[in-house]
Amino acid sequence: MTSNQNSQPWHAPVASAPLDAAVALPGSKSLNNRELVLSALASEPTLLTGTLASRDSTLMIEALRQLGTEIEVREDGSILVTPKPFNNPAVIDCGLAGTVMRFVPPAALLSNQTVVFDGDEAARRRPMSTTIDSLRALGVSVSDEGKGSLPFTVHGTGTVAGGEVTIDASASSQFVSGLLLAAARFENGLVLRHVGEHLPSMPHIEMTLDCLTKRGVRVSTPEPAVWKVEPGLISGGSVAIEPDLSNAGPFLA
Repeated sequence: MTSNQNSQPWHAPVASAPLDAAVALPGSKSLNNRELVLSALASEPTLLTGTLASRDSTLMIEALRQLGTEIEVREDGSILVTPKPFNNPAVIDCGLAGTVMRFVPPAALLSNQTVVFDGDEAARRRPMSTTIDSLRALGVSVSDEGKGSLPFTVHGTGTVAGGEVTIDASASSQFVSGLLLAAARFENGLVLRHVGEHLPSMPHIEMTLDCLTKRGVRVSTPEPAVWKVEPGLISGGSVAIEPDLSNAGPFLA
């Protein structure tokens, strides 16, 4: 196919024989960034294997480092995360990563320093008011110039009482997951209630609940669109990141 008379046709490569290969798929981006956050909040180091190298995962690693977490990315692709107190003033680059801009702010509540969140120009048009309002509902001061979007600044005090918070997560399930991931570190845990016409991407919330349960966090769903996370320790150890179909797609094609 040619775009104009002067261009040459592109000859797509074709196989000269049946394909016979084994490909090791990288880990799921969704799992990768959830486990990075939990590892930073854990009570002991975590070794993550089967990880994904991507811009989103790099941004997440750098965000957690900015807060104070010690992270070693090894030559074999595994990542050793050693939790440290969040006692660094930080400027977080979210890029275009929804998981960074919605998972890291609730964790940043545990910092006793000022944490600034910003990202790419397009990221500043993404909805963030649900996250910002939920942080304020948890008793933390957030400066956003009334825009409800990036950039904004979290003024943490190092501790979060927790309790009950109601949000409208109709725009993204990531608002729910971000709060749930950090909730076990709140003094009283969290009861999170969603109000809204619909809740998108429920499987991603179920993924978050599964990650928490495997880390020893007590979490339950007492009624539809309500989640309860008990306060307690988040375990570390060794965690293998499973691959997913989206990463298999290019190879299958």
